[in-house]
Amino acid sequence: MIQFLYGQDTYRSRQELVRIIEDYKKTNPDWLDFNRIDTNDKEIEVFEEIRKNSETISMFNEKKLIVIENIFLANQQVQEQVLNFFKKKQFKNVEIVLRDEEPDKRSKLFKFLQKKSKEFKPLTGAQLKNWIEDYVEKQKGKIESPAIEKLVEYIGSDLWRMSNEINKLLNYSKIIKSENVELLVKPEIDLNIFNLVDALGYKNKNKALELFKRYSEKGEDENYLLAMFIYQIRNLIKVKSGGKLDMHPFVIRKTGQQARNFDWDDLKKIYSQLLTIDFDIKTGKTDIRTALEIFLVGL
Repeated sequence: MIQFLYGQDTYRSRQELVRIIEDYKKTNPDWLDFNRIDTNDKEIEVFEEIRKNSETISMFNEKKLIVIENIFLANQQVQEQVLNFFKKKQFKNVEIVLRDEEPDKRSKLFKFLQKKSKEFKPLTGAQLKNWIEDYVEKQKGKIESPAIEKLVEYIGSDLWRMSNEINKLLNYSKIIKSENVELLVKPEIDLNIFNLVDALGYKNKNKALELFKRYSEKGEDENYLLAMFIYQIRNLIKVKSGGKLDMHPFVIRKTGQQARNFDWDDLKKIYSQLLTIDFDIKTGKTDIRTALEIFLVGL
């Protein structure tokens, strides 16, 4: 069985992937036959890892789950190998889940996977407002209509940041009002986040660790910090590729300035590391403070 999750709304595609993994975990609590393959990892041969993990017989004949992320970042040869393997292979008792943000829709691999795909487009309009309301309800809170409008105005369709801001608001009050949004939510990224991203770009380990320590000492939510890292690196990737940003002009200007500090390899490496940290935290493999400290120390 093959599933393909893709689209610009990486929050919902990630949540769907976590749901699949959690369902697998319920019937396979030891995780003996779970494997994750990320094309960004330069230390592995992607196709060989996929082939080996797909063909290895489970010790207890249990169902295997293989998660493959960013396959469209692999070169054309690897993509063709994967495509041919998928076409020929009968996956008995093996579930393969692929996840990408913006795959090449012209490629043969995409056209093959499209029949098994679920696309996650950014939510807008009524869909976005309904998502906010549903999310608040799941967190046992309530939100007034003007507050929903204000959140959409301030944040837009970035559900990574939206979820973190809502959590912050609910910690303040279980009923989210418009005035609370104005008080606690900034319509642009905190300048300190830019300073930390600058430190990442310049590989200034000491400065990055110092800023991180300040956040921790002030009781800043590390999950929020991680989400903002991911959010800003994604913006830098968009700027680097010539894409447009729909946000405050000051933030656009600052992001453009910062993009000059990065090359593509830097951005891909940092983005992959941050997504791995997010994945490991959500699956209970590590705690966020330790993971972020190790990440910063490794700059």
